[in-house]
Amino acid sequence: MAHGRTHGGIVDAIARTWAGPRRAMAGRMAAGLSESRALADLMLACGLLFVASLPDARRAAAGLAGETGDPFAAAVAAHLFAWVALAPLAAYGVAALAHLVARLFGARGGFLPARSALFAALLAGTPVALGLALLGVLGDAVPALLPVVRLVGYAGVAAWLWLAGASLLEAEGFRAGASGPGPVDRGTDHVG
Repeated sequence: MAHGRTHGGIVDAIARTWAGPRRAMAGRMAAGLSESRALADLMLACGLLFVASLPDARRAAAGLAGETGDPFAAAVAAHLFAWVALAPLAAYGVAALAHLVARLFGARGGFLPARSALFAALLAGTPVALGLALLGVLGDAVPALLPVVRLVGYAGVAAWLWLAGASLLEAEGFRAGASGPGPVDRGTDHVG
Protein backbone atom coordinates (compact mmCIF):
# COMPACT_ATOMS: atom_id res chain seq x y z
CA MET A 1 0.00 0.00 0.00
CA ALA A 2 1.54 3.22 -1.13
CA HIS A 3 2.42 6.04 1.22
CA GLY A 4 1.23 4.48 4.47
CA ARG A 5 -2.48 4.32 3.67
CA THR A 6 -4.13 1.06 4.56
CA HIS A 7 -7.36 1.69 2.66
CA GLY A 8 -9.67 4.47 1.64
CA GLY A 9 -8.84 8.09 1.13
CA ILE A 10 -8.17 11.12 3.21
CA VAL A 11 -11.70 11.35 4.61
CA ASP A 12 -11.45 7.71 5.73
CA ALA A 13 -8.07 8.39 7.32
CA ILE A 14 -9.51 11.37 9.21
CA ALA A 15 -12.48 9.29 10.37
CA ARG A 16 -10.17 6.45 11.50
CA THR A 17 -8.05 8.94 13.44
CA TRP A 18 -11.08 10.32 15.27
CA ALA A 19 -12.40 6.80 15.95
CA GLY A 20 -9.11 5.65 17.46
CA PRO A 21 -5.97 7.77 17.09
CA ARG A 22 -3.60 5.12 18.44
CA ARG A 23 -5.09 2.41 16.25
CA ALA A 24 -4.97 4.70 13.21
CA MET A 25 -1.32 5.55 13.87
CA ALA A 26 -0.48 1.87 14.38
CA GLY A 27 -2.07 1.18 10.99
CA ARG A 28 0.01 3.90 9.35
CA MET A 29 3.16 2.50 10.91
CA ALA A 30 2.32 -1.07 9.89
CA ALA A 31 1.75 0.09 6.30
CA GLY A 32 5.07 1.92 6.31
CA LEU A 33 5.73 5.59 6.95
CA SER A 34 7.15 7.95 4.36
CA GLU A 35 8.30 11.54 4.43
CA SER A 36 6.26 12.28 1.31
CA ARG A 37 3.04 11.14 3.01
CA ALA A 38 3.82 13.12 6.16
CA LEU A 39 4.53 16.23 4.07
CA ALA A 40 1.35 15.73 2.04
CA ASP A 41 -0.69 15.49 5.26
CA LEU A 42 0.97 18.64 6.59
CA MET A 43 0.51 20.70 3.44
CA LEU A 44 -3.11 19.63 3.00
CA ALA A 45 -3.78 20.48 6.65
CA CYS A 46 -2.11 23.88 6.26
CA GLY A 47 -4.12 24.57 3.09
CA LEU A 48 -7.38 23.73 4.84
CA LEU A 49 -6.39 25.77 7.88
CA PHE A 50 -5.70 28.70 5.54
CA VAL A 51 -9.27 28.36 4.24
CA ALA A 52 -10.50 28.26 7.84
CA SER A 53 -8.57 31.49 8.54
CA LEU A 54 -10.28 33.48 5.76
CA PRO A 55 -13.03 34.84 8.06
CA ASP A 56 -10.26 36.17 10.31
CA ALA A 57 -8.63 37.75 7.25
CA ARG A 58 -11.91 39.47 6.46
CA ARG A 59 -12.11 40.78 10.02
CA ALA A 60 -8.49 42.01 9.85
CA ALA A 61 -9.22 43.73 6.52
CA ALA A 62 -12.18 45.55 8.09
CA GLY A 63 -9.77 46.98 10.65
CA LEU A 64 -7.56 48.30 7.82
CA ALA A 65 -10.40 50.03 5.97
CA GLY A 66 -8.66 53.44 5.82
CA GLU A 67 -5.38 52.08 4.37
CA THR A 68 -4.36 52.48 0.75
CA GLY A 69 -4.62 49.49 -1.56
CA ASP A 70 -6.87 46.51 -1.07
CA PRO A 71 -6.87 45.61 2.64
CA PHE A 72 -8.67 42.29 2.06
CA ALA A 73 -6.05 41.16 -0.47
CA ALA A 74 -3.30 42.16 1.96
CA ALA A 75 -4.93 40.26 4.82
CA VAL A 76 -5.45 37.16 2.67
CA ALA A 77 -1.84 37.31 1.47
CA ALA A 78 -0.62 37.52 5.06
CA HIS A 79 -2.75 34.53 6.08
CA LEU A 80 -1.60 32.57 3.02
CA PHE A 81 2.06 33.24 3.84
CA ALA A 82 1.51 32.29 7.48
CA TRP A 83 -0.27 29.00 6.71
CA VAL A 84 1.67 27.85 3.64
CA ALA A 85 5.19 29.05 4.47
CA LEU A 86 5.55 29.57 8.21
CA ALA A 87 3.17 26.98 9.71
CA PRO A 88 4.87 23.99 8.01
CA LEU A 89 8.26 25.11 9.35
CA ALA A 90 6.79 25.53 12.83
CA ALA A 91 5.12 22.11 12.57
CA TYR A 92 8.45 20.45 11.76
CA GLY A 93 9.99 22.20 14.76
CA VAL A 94 7.17 21.20 17.11
CA ALA A 95 7.34 17.58 15.90
CA ALA A 96 11.11 17.46 16.47
CA LEU A 97 10.74 19.00 19.91
CA ALA A 98 7.92 16.59 20.83
CA HIS A 99 10.10 13.65 19.77
CA LEU A 100 13.08 14.90 21.79
CA VAL A 101 10.90 15.40 24.88
CA ALA A 102 9.43 11.91 24.41
CA ARG A 103 12.97 10.49 24.25
CA LEU A 104 13.60 11.96 27.70
CA PHE A 105 10.84 9.62 28.91
CA GLY A 106 12.28 6.59 27.14
CA ALA A 107 10.55 6.75 23.76
CA ARG A 108 12.01 4.60 21.02
CA GLY A 109 10.32 6.07 17.98
CA GLY A 110 12.09 8.24 15.48
CA PHE A 111 11.65 11.70 14.05
CA LEU A 112 9.61 10.42 11.07
CA PRO A 113 7.01 8.62 13.21
CA ALA A 114 6.68 11.72 15.40
CA ARG A 115 6.19 13.94 12.35
CA SER A 116 3.72 11.51 10.83
CA ALA A 117 1.71 11.35 14.06
CA LEU A 118 1.50 15.09 14.55
CA PHE A 119 0.87 15.94 10.90
CA ALA A 120 -1.87 13.29 10.62
CA ALA A 121 -3.45 14.68 13.80
CA LEU A 122 -3.24 18.19 12.35
CA LEU A 123 -5.02 16.99 9.21
CA ALA A 124 -7.64 15.19 11.32
CA GLY A 125 -8.29 18.41 13.22
CA THR A 126 -9.05 20.47 10.11
CA PRO A 127 -12.78 19.63 10.01
CA VAL A 128 -13.05 21.13 13.50
CA ALA A 129 -11.18 24.25 12.38
CA LEU A 130 -13.42 24.62 9.33
CA GLY A 131 -16.51 24.18 11.49
CA LEU A 132 -15.23 26.76 13.96
CA ALA A 133 -14.61 29.19 11.09
CA LEU A 134 -18.21 28.74 10.01
CA LEU A 135 -19.40 29.25 13.59
CA GLY A 136 -17.24 32.37 13.77
CA VAL A 137 -18.98 33.80 10.71
CA LEU A 138 -22.30 33.02 12.36
CA GLY A 139 -21.01 34.66 15.54
CA ASP A 140 -20.18 37.81 13.55
CA ALA A 141 -23.80 37.95 12.43
CA VAL A 142 -25.18 37.13 15.90
CA PRO A 143 -22.71 38.52 18.48
CA ALA A 144 -24.54 36.80 21.36
CA LEU A 145 -23.16 33.50 20.02
CA LEU A 146 -19.50 34.53 20.39
CA PRO A 147 -19.09 33.07 23.91
CA VAL A 148 -20.46 29.74 22.63
CA VAL A 149 -18.10 29.88 19.65
CA ARG A 150 -15.18 30.53 22.00
CA LEU A 151 -16.20 27.59 24.22
CA VAL A 152 -16.51 25.28 21.21
CA GLY A 153 -13.08 26.50 20.11
CA TYR A 154 -11.54 25.47 23.44
CA ALA A 155 -13.19 22.06 23.12
CA GLY A 156 -11.78 21.77 19.60
CA VAL A 157 -8.26 22.52 20.82
CA ALA A 158 -8.66 19.94 23.61
CA ALA A 159 -9.87 17.34 21.10
CA TRP A 160 -6.90 18.04 18.83
CA LEU A 161 -4.50 17.71 21.76
CA TRP A 162 -6.05 14.30 22.48
CA LEU A 163 -5.61 13.23 18.83
CA ALA A 164 -2.03 14.47 18.69
CA GLY A 165 -1.08 13.06 22.07
CA ALA A 166 -2.53 9.61 21.45
CA SER A 167 -0.99 9.44 17.97
CA LEU A 168 2.38 10.54 19.30
CA LEU A 169 2.28 8.00 22.14
CA GLU A 170 1.74 5.24 19.58
CA ALA A 171 4.44 6.57 17.26
CA GLU A 172 6.92 6.74 20.11
CA GLY A 173 6.16 3.20 21.24
CA PHE A 174 4.51 3.85 24.60
CA ARG A 175 2.11 1.16 25.84
CA ALA A 176 -1.60 1.89 25.73
CA GLY A 177 -3.09 2.04 29.22
CA ALA A 178 0.27 1.42 30.88
CA SER A 179 0.55 2.48 34.51
CA GLY A 180 4.13 3.68 34.05
CA PRO A 181 5.84 5.84 31.48
CA GLY A 182 7.97 3.07 29.93
CA PRO A 183 7.87 2.44 26.20
CA VAL A 184 7.14 -0.85 24.52
CA ASP A 185 10.09 -2.62 22.94
CA ARG A 186 8.79 -2.49 19.37
CA GLY A 187 11.69 -4.56 18.03
CA THR A 188 10.62 -5.67 14.56
CA ASP A 189 7.17 -4.06 14.74
CA HIS A 190 8.39 -1.21 12.52
CA VAL A 191 7.87 -1.82 8.83
CA GLY A 192 9.94 0.41 6.69
